[in-house]
Amino acid sequence: MTDGDPQRAACGLAEFGLRPPTAWQSGEVTRSRLARHSGERPARFLGGIQLSPGGPGVSRLELFLDLVFVYAFLSVTDLVTENFRIEGLFQGVLVVLLLWRAWSSYTVLGNLVRLDKGIMRPLIFGVAATILVTGIAAPVTFTDRPGGLFGPLIFVVAFLLAQLGALLMLTYTVSGGTRGPLLRAWLPFSGAAVLLLCGALLPRHLPAGVDGGSVQLALFFAATVVDFIGVRALGADNWRIVSVPHWAERHRLVVLIALGETIISIGTARGLIGDPPITWSVIGGSALSLVVVAVLWWRYFDIAGFAAEQALQRWPAATRSRLGRDAYSVLHVVMIIGLVLIALGLKRALSSVEPATAYRWDQLSTLVLYGGVLVYLLGLVALEHRTIRLLGRSPLLGIVLVTTLAPVAVRLPPVGAVGLLAAVLTSMVLADLTVFRRRHHLLHRQAAEAAIHAATTGVTPKELFLDLVVVYTFIQVTVLMTRHPTVVGVAQALAVLSLLWVAWSLYTQVGNVLRSESIPVRLSVLLIVALTLTIGIAIPQAFDVVPDGLPGPMIVVVCYIALRVLHLIALRLVVRPDRAQHARMLRAGVPTAAALVLLLFAALASSRPHAPEELSPLAASLWLAAIVVDLAGGYFVVQRFWQVSSAKHWTDRYALIILIALGESIISAGVAVFGRAISWSVIVASATSMVLLATLWWAYFDTDAIVGERVMQDRTGNQRAALARDAYAYLHLPMIVGLMLLSFGIRKTLDVVSDPSGPARTPLGHAILFAGVLVYLLANQAFWWRTRHQIRWVRATGILLVAILAPVTSPLPPLWALTILAAATAAVMMIDSHHAAELRRRLTRATALSHPDQQPPMNPIS
Repeated sequence: MTDGDPQRAACGLAEFGLRPPTAWQSGEVTRSRLARHSGERPARFLGGIQLSPGGPGVSRLELFLDLVFVYAFLSVTDLVTENFRIEGLFQGVLVVLLLWRAWSSYTVLGNLVRLDKGIMRPLIFGVAATILVTGIAAPVTFTDRPGGLFGPLIFVVAFLLAQLGALLMLTYTVSGGTRGPLLRAWLPFSGAAVLLLCGALLPRHLPAGVDGGSVQLALFFAATVVDFIGVRALGADNWRIVSVPHWAERHRLVVLIALGETIISIGTARGLIGDPPITWSVIGGSALSLVVVAVLWWRYFDIAGFAAEQALQRWPAATRSRLGRDAYSVLHVVMIIGLVLIALGLKRALSSVEPATAYRWDQLSTLVLYGGVLVYLLGLVALEHRTIRLLGRSPLLGIVLVTTLAPVAVRLPPVGAVGLLAAVLTSMVLADLTVFRRRHHLLHRQAAEAAIHAATTGVTPKELFLDLVVVYTFIQVTVLMTRHPTVVGVAQALAVLSLLWVAWSLYTQVGNVLRSESIPVRLSVLLIVALTLTIGIAIPQAFDVVPDGLPGPMIVVVCYIALRVLHLIALRLVVRPDRAQHARMLRAGVPTAAALVLLLFAALASSRPHAPEELSPLAASLWLAAIVVDLAGGYFVVQRFWQVSSAKHWTDRYALIILIALGESIISAGVAVFGRAISWSVIVASATSMVLLATLWWAYFDTDAIVGERVMQDRTGNQRAALARDAYAYLHLPMIVGLMLLSFGIRKTLDVVSDPSGPARTPLGHAILFAGVLVYLLANQAFWWRTRHQIRWVRATGILLVAILAPVTSPLPPLWALTILAAATAAVMMIDSHHAAELRRRLTRATALSHPDQQPPMNPIS
């Protein structure tokens, strides 16, 4: 079959007894891959719908959408916190199940069509905005806050719009006789929609003697049951998985992101407002909580996640969908529910470590924490049994121990209960390495192929896990700005961000060379994660000391020194066979040592009670000198170590940190309106923020990320090393700075919009909102110039336009200023995207030619 002829591709679908989609028949589908040999010009800009070629890999747009979904999942903890009873837990589980159904619909859609191509891009951004509103409304799904719109109705309408979008796109993609199974999926959706709308509206109109809350809960439960029938509506014999690697990776990533968001819950357990003191109990409880999450991460990604993919690959295509539905669509939601409960339990524990807040820790809190771990392990055991027909003995051991020791834990203080749970889970890992070693190796062999493929072709789960924790520190950087909203406070936050970036980029360099999944490497990553988490906890107090707490500056600097020392040790192990490199490493250690000494003296000068605005000139000078020495030393001295063995891994790592930083901005938008009444202004501001973030996503991921990877692959030796250093290690830093400034600006804007009677908008918030976009676009332009040696005049004009709009819009209300900024940026990117159509066509053709073994698109609905 020749892919260059769409008619022949349609005949290929006919070979499976399927009609090609209507969009193909009418010529609306983007045919860039099908036309790659014929030279046919593809549709520019918004094109049509392109079927998935069945190749592996989750697109960056899907990962962006998953970040928004996981924010919505974790916002359920706020719903349960406000109603911390058995009834509230049941409500939270129902909301998680509904959100999972929406996520599953887009997972099926992403396995069928390319969500990052053609018209699907703006549609998915619209879905992301809808899910953001759903997450914001999740805490008020069963209640209402006075002074705003009716919370339950907002949640229901947003959820139904998200579900409706998936079904409409699936129905449009599939045509003719193949639509029959899909049309049946509309029946449970329609029934669930009626029940949800009744659940949102009916309780307000019931007689006074009727318990409206119980009626509402019953209707939501009925809607959830009806909606889950949609999982089986297509039928296992009518729906086929196009790409097993994509399907498995999408579910692995959502579990990984949920684990990362659980760590963020650990760090934000004591709230993002005020300056609670940092004590040894807080640090110890956070470390033990991290052990709990890390062991759960280890157990899933050690065997189960990859073994399930291997098993799915081995099953015949005709029966593969049944296993894919049971093992992924059903059993993974069990683990997600467990993680939500764990996040809630850890938040309760860490918010109760001080005597003044100890009353929050009660028997139900302990049972939620231990019950969440139990639910997660049960889902893990069921996944392994359903896919590889073996029962992991260590998870069974963990289930027995957690169940046995839960009655003991209810009598312990929060740190003791978390410590006991951490010990129980650690015993699972030790049992796998000792008592169950032979069976553990057997399971390892079953997952070896998929695990090796993941470890050698892209960013590994342990690296993405670390990146999610690094993004938690980014969140804390914006918290530092929020607590000290002055020019000095912003400068201090950016100083800490620079240090974090240096450490992260150096570990990225080591990870690019040291591609190992051995136990010592995993333990080292977990130690790095622990140090990074501790830094994140202390960042809001990085320049001052809170009474009755440990000195924040010393915590940040000591942990940072430990991170840099660990990096030097890892670098020495990597270059040990090369004596010349070893001598260079010693010379490279000189600026590092100088910077660390300056930081230590700066911390000592800062570790005395005073407001951060009163930071002494000596301390400020030492901080500035340390950062300059660290950045300059890395550029001029450590440049000999910027060796890149895998261009794809290197570029993927930096693309992911940009993507996750965009996700952090989404979290900032949600945090800004937490506890506030939901108004039309809040909804419009949230959607507008999503438009702005989507535009910045487009600015980097449309062509820049792909071009950067291609240029890196073409370079070798010192040229590749210099490009890696300049375009990535240094020019991506201002992009992150721009996103952090934008996060702060969005948060301040939404703070004013959601509470008009609160503090008035400050000129600084408005200026930083526009400055964030300016810095990001300028850095993006510099990145393009470094890789292509070209200036894009459309974007340069856009940068000038944003700079002009900053003072012009300052007298306007915050919502108007945000809307104008988003509209102007989106318009510039649309024009630029139109001009880049030819480049995009060449990139698409090059991608298709580099994967000649990919099968032609097929329709999985039969």
